[in-house]
Amino acid sequence: MRAVLCLKDSRIDAFNVLFEVEIGEYSRLVEPVLKKNEFQRKRVSSSKTVYSLLRHDLRKQCVIPPVVLALTATAEDQIAEDDLSSFERFLDAHKESLVILDGLQRTYTILDVLAELRLEGNESELQELLQSKIRMEVYFGINRLGILYRMLTLNTGQTPMSLRQQIEILYLDYLDKVRDGIELIREADGRSASGLNQYNFKDIVEGFNSYLDRDELPIDKSDLLENIGSLEKLSKENQSTELFEEYLKGFSAFINRLHAISGDVELGQEYLDKNSSPFGRTFVQVFKKPQVMSGFGAAIGRLIDFKLVKDFDEIVESIGKLSIADATEALEEVNSAMAWLKDNAKKIGNAQRSYFSYFFREIFNKEGDAHLDIIASSKAALRKYQGQNM
Repeated sequence: MRAVLCLKDSRIDAFNVLFEVEIGEYSRLVEPVLKKNEFQRKRVSSSKTVYSLLRHDLRKQCVIPPVVLALTATAEDQIAEDDLSSFERFLDAHKESLVILDGLQRTYTILDVLAELRLEGNESELQELLQSKIRMEVYFGINRLGILYRMLTLNTGQTPMSLRQQIEILYLDYLDKVRDGIELIREADGRSASGLNQYNFKDIVEGFNSYLDRDELPIDKSDLLENIGSLEKLSKENQSTELFEEYLKGFSAFINRLHAISGDVELGQEYLDKNSSPFGRTFVQVFKKPQVMSGFGAAIGRLIDFKLVKDFDEIVESIGKLSIADATEALEEVNSAMAWLKDNAKKIGNAQRSYFSYFFREIFNKEGDAHLDIIASSKAALRKYQGQNM
């Protein structure tokens, strides 16, 4: 392995070093880190993809595009831009901290071909391939935001990361910051957030992003790139983690209060005869949806901006005072509003987010007529949506 070129990436404040490496050495370098790579994407297994062609081409000594990796270990003063050998030494000493940014499928294909040749007992072709060289770019001194930024801007070919995975990576540091019995479940966990205090990590993150942006509409790729800049600023102010915790604990307090005051109330058969596909049969089913989390975040942000509430502590205090005079009527009212949106809105998901943004602005506005009144807030939210969009 030999470092041949070093370039400074000023956008993410990291060094990009180009290495020339034999395939045998590359395979030994990356095999140990594949299974514990927190930025891991799914492997493409279909034989009809370009990777099946690449498998055959590799055996003919084809030249493949460079693979791009990042070294998450802190470099400090151990590397120098004008000393390429310092990058070689640092990589060798911290290779367990490597992650693959671009070239995961190529890497799997390389390992597959090596395994095939070993199985065939084709020693001469195996040694020839092990000694052939590929180009490997490695980012040194890069942080998590920089890693995601580069993953978004690199050409990831046939298997780009899903937006859900990108969002989870962006906020991954927050997973271990939450307490009070709340559990955040990642997409990679393969479980559903079915418990009262369990939430899909990505949905909560979108809700928090709505709080930061004061906008309940969902994140798209361009928004995510812009939000990296916002998070960099928040990180410098040492506020981002605390705000995330406050948002999550506030939303969880609302869910738990609804559960406590609604008891076992569910939609009755008479209502289901009129609306056979309700938004949710219980209060928890209704309000634990991502549209609600985004509406909650955007609404609280705007209420704070308008100085109608001071902070999340005040919201939690208000939540403790929530009561329901007629839980069945309240549950039917929210579901009926959702049914109206389903029948009349062009973009149903966005309409639902806007409705819940209005709903929470009404229910937590001390100066409004619907303060802490679920039924009145639901009616007012639908009227405001209709007034703005119809």
